[in-house]
Amino acid sequence: MSSGTLMADRLRLPLALYAVLACAQTLPLPLSLVRPVIAWWLSLAATVAYALTSAALAGPDTAGLPSPWTGAALLVHLAVTFVAAWQLALRVAAAQWVISVVTGLALQRWATPPDAGHNLPLYAAASAIGLTLLAAVRSNVRARRQLRRQETLTAYERARRAVLEERARIARELHDVVAHHMSVVAVQAEAAPYRVPDPPKELSESFAGIRENALAALTEMRHLLGTLRSDEQDTDSRYVPQPGLDNLEELLENVRSAGLHVDAEVRGAPRELPKRVELSAFRITQEALSNALRHSPGSRVDVTLAYGPAEIEVRVSNGPPAGPVTPRPGSGHGQLGMRERVSMLGGSFRAAHREDGGYEVSATLPLRSGESEGT
Repeated sequence: MSSGTLMADRLRLPLALYAVLACAQTLPLPLSLVRPVIAWWLSLAATVAYALTSAALAGPDTAGLPSPWTGAALLVHLAVTFVAAWQLALRVAAAQWVISVVTGLALQRWATPPDAGHNLPLYAAASAIGLTLLAAVRSNVRARRQLRRQETLTAYERARRAVLEERARIARELHDVVAHHMSVVAVQAEAAPYRVPDPPKELSESFAGIRENALAALTEMRHLLGTLRSDEQDTDSRYVPQPGLDNLEELLENVRSAGLHVDAEVRGAPRELPKRVELSAFRITQEALSNALRHSPGSRVDVTLAYGPAEIEVRVSNGPPAGPVTPRPGSGHGQLGMRERVSMLGGSFRAAHREDGGYEVSATLPLRSGESEGT
């Protein structure tokens, strides 16, 4: 006969009822992996049901019968207790241990067949030792996790500090070199007309334009220096607003006064754009016009802004230079900067020579990307 049949006979239980009780005692184990609290209460309830049933229906031969758990049920209840303790707070595990022991004591006193073998001390000792070891392991695991988290934060702070130090160094270099020279240009442009007796009006206006551009560059340089020295992510709100497409006409007038023949066309319905997209569109147009001014002076330039349903297209196309071009030293980072702006927004960029000797810059900036990255 099987052990289950022997237990059923000794307790005078129908085999079907014993099978139900056995299933009720073992089913909480898989449930504990997803619902540890419910599984623990079900295991305890199955323990109480088994003890009460065995006490009520036990036969005369009860010597050595396990109580209040069968051997398998004891192992299952221990496993459910450990699984719950691993997933829950330690105070919850301690409360479960106390409830199990108190319930076992009550069943041992009032619902135990005569001469049955008491396995409550075994459960109490095994669960106490197991929970103590589990608490130590949990503490060690959590300490290691906290250490790794702290190491990650330390590495992040170290990298962030290095970035801030580099930004501060760049800001100092920009202030000491570029800002100084722009200040000198502004002062010299202001003083130049007074060095010539009765200077022509065109000459005075030209020097006044040079001074205004130098002062504008100084203003933007100060904003850039403030941004570089700041450790905040959103620094635009601390300074004057960055230029946008509303300032496009001022930009066009500026390059027209320098000798370019610029025509502008807006296609589609102009509307408010995400700030990052609008700033990128303005800067790309500005850089493309600066390139045309340097490499194709006196040429005709066409600027087109096309508003689409989900993007804006910027196109700046210039013809061949109207006269000889004086080579100018430069690092050629302007086109790289335009590509980087477009890439950060997930758009497309194209810059190529035209068949007539001119040059064309085209950029498509998606609007949704700009919104997702912050405005």
